[in-house]
Amino acid sequence: MKAKAVIFDMDGTILNSLEDIAISSNIVLKEFNLPTHKIEDYKNFVGGGVQILLDNCTPKDISQELYKKVFERFKEVYENNVHNRTKPYEGIYELLKELKRREIKMGILSNKMHDFTLKYYEKFFMDFNMQEVHGQKSHIPKKPHPMGATLIAKSFNLEPSQILFVGDSDVDMQTAKAAGMISVGVAWGFRGIEELIEHGANHIVKTPNDILNLLE
Repeated sequence: MKAKAVIFDMDGTILNSLEDIAISSNIVLKEFNLPTHKIEDYKNFVGGGVQILLDNCTPKDISQELYKKVFERFKEVYENNVHNRTKPYEGIYELLKELKRREIKMGILSNKMHDFTLKYYEKFFMDFNMQEVHGQKSHIPKKPHPMGATLIAKSFNLEPSQILFVGDSDVDMQTAKAAGMISVGVAWGFRGIEELIEHGANHIVKTPNDILNLLE
């Protein structure tokens, strides 16, 4: 069945946001006299939303009281730094422009908090008129639960099997599989090809343009 829509993960897939996430996290950790981490380490910390990020980068024995303070402070710092170094990966704008020209429906499903997801979309992708843009919301389970992806498919009025789900992590591949979509792993993302294959990627793409080939 020919694919008629594409759902993108955000961080590590269409946007290289790692440096802003790492710098914001380290600012907060330093403020609370907690150990900081190298930027590269954050590749394995992200993908599950803010809570998983902070679970990964804070000490295991941190108190609940301190954790809550770190959580709230991170949101403040990250909001102020959200666009400083973040930018789309090379070839993403060209891909989105062609998808729009072909009238392929597009959406974003991220585990990033919904408000931040919308800010990224408004900053970088408004020109492409994506039909659905969703971050983490309290009433919808985050990826890899399929609910968010399934709701997007319904809004597109398409079967899940007609949709490419494009991401850079195990979470994205698991989401696609659970939702019955075609899983596409990107080689340029945070996690690497081995993780994508291990978690059932139907396709691996080395450049954004390769996604067009899957539609054909």
